[in-house]
This record gives sequence, C-alpha cells and structure tokens, in this order.
Amino acid sequence: MTSSQFGSVVLLTLQILAAPVFSQSGGDFVRGNLIQFNDNGAWCWYQDERAVIDTARNRLIIGSVASKKGSGGPLRDGNFEVTFFDLNTAATERFVLKNGDSLFKADDHNTPAFLIRPDGTYLAMYTGHNHDFISRYRIYTPNGGWQAEQQFDWNAAFPEGANFKTTYSNLFQLDVEGRTYNFTRGNNRSPNFMISPDGGNSWQYGGQLTRNANVGYNNGYYRYCGNGRDRIDFIFTEYHPRDYNTSLFHGYIRNGKSYASNGTLADPDIFDNQSVPTPGDFTEILAANTVMNGKKLSRLWNIDLQSYPDGRISALYKARIDDSEPESNDPEHAFLFARYDGQKWTSTYLGRAGKKLYGSEQDYVGLGALHPANPNLIYLSTPIDPRDDAPHPSREIYRGTTEDNGATWHWEAITSGSQRDNLRPIIPAWEGSNTALLWFRGQYFSYTSYDAAVVGLIDRSDEKGETKSFLKASPGNTWLADGQYLVATGPAQTAGPADNRWHLRRGKARGATLFSAGENGPENAPLLKTVVNIAFPGTYDVWVNFWGMDGADWRIRAGLGKDDLRLFRQVFCQQVSGERSHPSPIFGEEKHHLYQAYLGRVEIRTTGQLSVFVDDDSEARPERTWYEGVSYAKVGPAIGAP
Repeated sequence: MTSSQFGSVVLLTLQILAAPVFSQSGGDFVRGNLIQFNDNGAWCWYQDERAVIDTARNRLIIGSVASKKGSGGPLRDGNFEVTFFDLNTAATERFVLKNGDSLFKADDHNTPAFLIRPDGTYLAMYTGHNHDFISRYRIYTPNGGWQAEQQFDWNAAFPEGANFKTTYSNLFQLDVEGRTYNFTRGNNRSPNFMISPDGGNSWQYGGQLTRNANVGYNNGYYRYCGNGRDRIDFIFTEYHPRDYNTSLFHGYIRNGKSYASNGTLADPDIFDNQSVPTPGDFTEILAANTVMNGKKLSRLWNIDLQSYPDGRISALYKARIDDSEPESNDPEHAFLFARYDGQKWTSTYLGRAGKKLYGSEQDYVGLGALHPANPNLIYLSTPIDPRDDAPHPSREIYRGTTEDNGATWHWEAITSGSQRDNLRPIIPAWEGSNTALLWFRGQYFSYTSYDAAVVGLIDRSDEKGETKSFLKASPGNTWLADGQYLVATGPAQTAGPADNRWHLRRGKARGATLFSAGENGPENAPLLKTVVNIAFPGTYDVWVNFWGMDGADWRIRAGLGKDDLRLFRQVFCQQVSGERSHPSPIFGEEKHHLYQAYLGRVEIRTTGQLSVFVDDDSEARPERTWYEGVSYAKVGPAIGAP
C-alpha cells in the first residue's frame, strides 16, 4: 500500500505488562493492555467466584451488576449481568441473568457467583441484598444457552420460616463428597449454606456455619476458598466493623466437620445445627487493638483468602489505624497480609489503604486480591503509594511481590495518574503462570450508585505481542461503513458545523488532521470504516486511537464489525505511553492526550485486510469524538512456549 492510499504506517514496540515510558503528561497510564469487558458494572467482595476461567473453551466468565449512573443509563439499572470473554479471539458477549426492575435496583451485593461443573456446563447463583429469602440460579449449556431461572426458598428450611433475608452467593464443589455448596448470609443473621448432590440441579438446606450473639447488623462477614476436592477454608469477623471492634478468625470444612486452623474440631457435624460453633472455637489470626509498626490496628475486615497445594494459606485484610475513642467517622486504614505455614499465622503490615470510599461506610476501601496460583503475588487498590506513602487523587492498582513468605514486599504501579478510581481487583484461577487481573474503574458513589466499567489485563505465558503498527485514519483509507465515499467538512483548525457529518480538524502540531464530530453540540455523524492492509498472515490485536482532554468523559463507539460496536469512554481507557514517541497534542494544547481502546483480535490467513468501524456517541449525552486511527500488533508465541 502507499501512503496516498492508506496513510502512513509507523512501527512501534508493544510490551505487555512491561514498564511503560510515560511520554505524555496527564495520566490514565496502565502497565499492559487494558481491556474493557463490560462498560457498566461493579461488584461487592462477598461473592465468589465472581469470575472463572473455562480452560476447555478458553473463556473468561465475569459477573457484575449495572447501575443507572453508568453506560446505558436507567434501562440497565440493576441488571444482574455476565460477560463472556473469548481468550482466543478476544470477542465479548454480555448476557442478563436477571433484569433490574422496580424491586431490584442497582446493588453490587447482587453480583452472581459461578461454578464450572464437571460436565462443562456453568452454574450461576445470585440473590438480592436483604431483598427476600430466595437464592436464584441458572444453568448454562453450550448448545442451549442460559436456562430459565430456578429458585431455592430459605423459608422452607425452617419450621417457622427464615428470620433474616438472604444476601450473597459463594459456590464451591467438593469432589470427594460429591457435593456442591452455596454459602450465604441469612437465618439468625449468620452464615448458612445449602448443598446439592447433583452439581446444582437440585438443592437442600445444609446448615449454619457459626453462631454469635446479635450485635448490630449481622453476625460476621465471611470469605471462602475451596480446593475443589475435599476442603473449604474461611476467614471471618464476629460482626460488622462499624458495630464492633472486630478481630479476624480462620477455620475450614472437611468431611462434614469444621475445624480450627490446627485441626482442632469445632463442629462434629456441620449439617445438624445442634452444636453450631462460635468464633472462639476457631483460630484467631489477629486480635483487635494489636499494635504493629507502631500503629494500633482495630476493627478488622477480611478482603481475600487463598489456599495453596503446599498447605500454605494466605489472607488479605484491612484495619483502622490508630482510631480515636469514640471511633472516627473517617478513619485511616491499613492493608495487612497473613500467612499460615501449617503451625501458626504470621501477619505483615503492607501499607496504608486511605480513607473511606464514601460517606456512610467508614470501612469501605479499594480492597485487593491474592494470586490464586502464586502465593508470592498480591494486588492492592489504594490512593497511598506503598513504595513511599505518597498520596494520589485516585485509587491505583499496585502489584506486590515477596521473596521471604510475606515478611517484606516489593511494589510496582499497575495504574498511574488515573482520573477515576481503580477498585476491588480480583484474579480468577487459571492454569500455569497465566494471570487475568480484573477490577472496575470509575466513580463509586455508594453500593447502589456507581459509574464504572469492568476492565483488566490478560497476561498469557504462551504468547507475546510483537511490533505494533499505527495507521492514521484519512480520507484515503476511511469510508462510510456502507462503502460510500466519505464527504467531510474541513480540514480546518476550527470546529465544524453541527451538520451530522464528520469534520477534518487540523491541529497546530505538525499540521496533523483528525476526524471529529459533535464539536458544536449534538449531532449524529455516520458510521465510518477504516481499512488496514496486512502484508503478513497471523493473529493481530487491534486498537482504536482517539484524543481526549483532562477531566472529560469523551466517548467513541468502535468495533471489528459494524454490528458489533462497543462504547468506549475516555475515563475507562488508557493513555498511549511509550508505544508512540512523544505524541503531539492536538491544537498544541498539553491538556489533550492520546488514548487507546482495545477492540479484539483478527486472524489474517494469507495477506488481506482488517476493518475497524468507528462511530460517534449520540445515544446518551452528546460528547465530541476525536478519532485518529488504528493500531495493530501481531501476536506470536512467547520465547520457550511450545
């Protein structure tokens, strides 16, 4: 191809999860290729697994709940959603397990939990947040899709009915027992569980895991993890930390019994509800008011839990730091890491977690995630840099590594300079040294109100991105999607008229031009198609590039097919960093920055073309669009990969 036909192509180097060279001012930098999985979604942290990987189909499955504050607005408010992401093609599909309605408004506690069953089908379990006494579930089959919703009524488990409404879902399979467990919060304000002998086709009441005297809202918060064979571990507090100065405890289930960490029997029969244990029957990981690093740690709350094949168990939790008496309404928080080596628990102070996330919850912070396959990796969301205690305007994601079983940690920034918070990271189990790091990015006003997108990074040990090329969109390579010639206004240095057409906007820097729309108010510019000639066969990752301004929420719709457009917003995307050397700000203004949005993968079998479809966003609020071009990189096997 010639530059007159298809524009100039610049070769660049793509480094996945490598240290970026920040060549722009501004922010929204991400270490790696940021992928948007769902443009509207968030989750609480007391449902698991919120994301699972089907290795047989190479598919990532993610659950979340949409909010009317986010993309799609009120029409998606409260939807219980599941996203399929194909790890081969990077194609994304979204399904609604249950539509939000007048009773089910947005609430991140309603996030579904998933289990991949032995026959390869999926089980999704979900409830409302103190809404009723029902656990709902659906089963997915490859040929039939999502089957109709079924329900388990907790009222039927008790002669006089359940006395506390149901919240949370936590699904685990124990192959040795031939049972599937689902843990919820329910009767007696306590953790209860239901069991299935047939992988989730039918359910019955199982029992109550622990008991406690009623203090405040409920009797403890529980995080679980299972090894899939014979054991389920759990960490928990006695109550809600706003109601009580909570400590942190650990126990586990095996063969229908529950135990303290060292194997001391706590409950000889978890199914009979005759001898339900109290927190004191289990192992205390850390007591409230323990002093560590010169700081008094109080009102502990659990975040994540993982067990490993060598018998080690890791826990991530948080505490208030040097809280006042009476307690503060906006205390400082700290992250802590604990590891059980088979004999004792040892805790390490990780760093500050910042102040509360929003007004009415004193103990909500950005949270974090333990790596399910690597006990020496951890990820935190915090506005305080753990390397130097420097504060930042938004919560960023940091990756910690340890070489001494958690006694000390080395930290790297995964996100930097973000204009919105990066919250509640999770890592689903995956084979080998692959990692899928997921979180939601945006504004979190409360658990019922947020404007966020589910994003993340996929790091596969068997592949790497090769050279990255850029094609600038121009009238020589960009047409209307129906193949007709594009008639645009301009080029000019000033905004074009509001005429429902694209405008060629000329920048002051190097005389470059961009396609712009919506500069003078609402308009609906037509769908564009930019065509890229590919000289070498192979698999290619593809991005769309656009410009945005600090503090703005500019939007673009783009995809690899004209019927498969996705909405990308500046606040959920990443700035281009070292991949392009000193990108020139449009119009000579340093407050404008170059962004990229990942569209997916295409397979070029010989030589051929790939097409990228781009549209402005006229569906919601009017936002101008500045479209620059397309980036693409061939994907090859990693060094040493089979």
